Amino acid sequence: MSATKKKFVRITSPLGTAIYPRLTQPDTKFDKDGVYSVDLELDPNVTETKEFIASIKKVADESYKSTCETKGGKKLKRADVPIKETDEGTIRIKFKLKAKAGNEEKSWSQKPALFDSTGQAINTPPNIGSGSRIKVAFEIVPFFTAMVGAGVSLRLKAVQIVELREYTPGGNFDAYGFKADPNGFVAAQSSEQASETSEDGSDF
Repeated sequence: MSATKKKFVRITSPLGTAIYPRLTQPDTKFDKDGVYSVDLELDPNVTETKEFIASIKKVADESYKSTCETKGGKKLKRADVPIKETDEGTIRIKFKLKAKAGNEEKSWSQKPALFDSTGQAINTPPNIGSGSRIKVAFEIVPFFTAMVGAGVSLRLKAVQIVELREYTPGGNFDAYGFKADPNGFVAAQSSEQASETSEDGSDF
């Protein structure tokens, strides 16, 4: 008889703001196999946000109770839910997905599915930057370790990009607080840039 695949609670978030998204290239700083991740920033005063956070905490409470029962009814150390309040008063929720799953005998690569605002799959993703407006589909996955305790992680499964703000190396122009001045210095374009400008008919 084959083992039954474990099912986790899957939830879709409200629309929020992406912070430090790593959705197209996994971060290998602390994990050589790489980890995809994104923080979702939400307004805590919105009813939808309150209901969303309550749904996560409810599953986390049920998971903790179940884990304690599995460990002989002991009251175990409890890990924090990956939800925090910022100094600015917003709520940030962290989602992660390991780029490699499985074990030594069998492993596979995985990455979050990406969709645009119409629901169409994005096969060639853009550089998704902080400030993009997104929704996140994820699974609530229980875990237990002697050091950290019993808790849940929020496993990133898919992202819908409703409003894109592309990341550019060095930061976006407006991120530094600059504004365009039509009467000021204009840098000379390279031949490649000039060709692109001519082709698209842009005129600044």
